[in-house]
Amino acid sequence: MSAPHGEIRLVLDGSKCDGHGICALVLPERISLDKWGYADVDSTSWEDLRDIARARRVVRACPAKALTLVGDLRGTRRRVALRRSK
Repeated sequence: MSAPHGEIRLVLDGSKCDGHGICALVLPERISLDKWGYADVDSTSWEDLRDIARARRVVRACPAKALTLVGDLRGTRRRVALRRSK
């Protein structure tokens, strides 16, 4: 299932990143760490609702609050919850 409203992207604020590396553990296919342990984010847009749910999880997991989801997220949380209950 694809996102209902345009592009949704995961954005890193490099000035906030402390290099904890939790994000790369939660979402290794989209986030890698440089040689100093700081995050490098794949900024391609998210389409699949399950991936968006995982992106929300990685944003919440960041202790430095360096990650943000940008784009029109209206309704994505509810659709993921409904899809899981089926």
